[in-house]
Amino acid sequence: MGDAGGGGRRFKNYPNLPRTIAVIVSSGRATLHELQTVYGIKDAFDLLEVIQIDAHNERAAQKEQ
Repeated sequence: MGDAGGGGRRFKNYPNLPRTIAVIVSSGRATLHELQTVYGIKDAFDLLEVIQIDAHNERAAQKEQ
């Protein structure tokens, strides 16, 4: 439990955090403290959207090279 991935690789998940929170914190878009005190749930989902679009655009840019 707590592992994800394929191709023989095992990546660790964050067992004590919801994936949503972990993605935002690990991306550097917000700290855990900020998510607990400053930002609301709508802000968290807006941050997730930014992270997803940035990742998509990065992959698209890499394919063009």
